[in-house]
Amino acid sequence: MRLEASRSRRTGGAGLGLAVVRTLVEAHGGAIRIGNAAQGGARIEIDLPRFSGEDEDAA
Repeated sequence: MRLEASRSRRTGGAGLGLAVVRTLVEAHGGAIRIGNAAQGGARIEIDLPRFSGEDEDAA
């Protein structure tokens, strides 16, 4: 989320943020959806599987 548009324009960027997020989410078995928000802007939904902290093979 960019709260201050003037700062983001001043510092620039490669535009890789969502690509990096997508790679990380998918690496963890999750999914990401991006769409239009009703009030403008973007709506980003991320689903990740639950992690119990225990190795299933060790149980």
